[in-house]
Amino acid sequence: MFDRVVAPRIDIYDRATNEYLGRATFPVTPSVESALLGMINNAAIPRSIMLEDVTFLPSSSRYVPPGVFLKFPRNGIIRAEFRDANSKLWIPADIYFTFDAQARGNAAGDKYHFDSLEYTNIGIQNIKILPQGGSPPISTT
Repeated sequence: MFDRVVAPRIDIYDRATNEYLGRATFPVTPSVESALLGMINNAAIPRSIMLEDVTFLPSSSRYVPPGVFLKFPRNGIIRAEFRDANSKLWIPADIYFTFDAQARGNAAGDKYHFDSLEYTNIGIQNIKILPQGGSPPISTT
């Protein structure tokens, strides 16, 4: 059982072509942590995940940013460090999932940064816990 999440990022692929589009990075908010812990601990599918202060690092010239009124179907791999509740060791894990991405706020108009993004229509495909030694603790709080 895991009780904390740090350093999340999502590798994003176009659902139709499976072309790698890039990586999204974002801070862990209480709602994001709750959703990710539910996914990894219980394979619970959240109704939605609201990411805030998202930076997208593009890897494809065919990347089209999600819009305020349009949802884009994507495949993704959430990569993060999860803390084991008993041992307090940090363990890397990957959550393979499908989702629809929709921008909820983009005040700057930058197609690589979003104030908020909403992921809906989430489906968990696979979860891989990578226990090969884990990572050193980042924080004890």
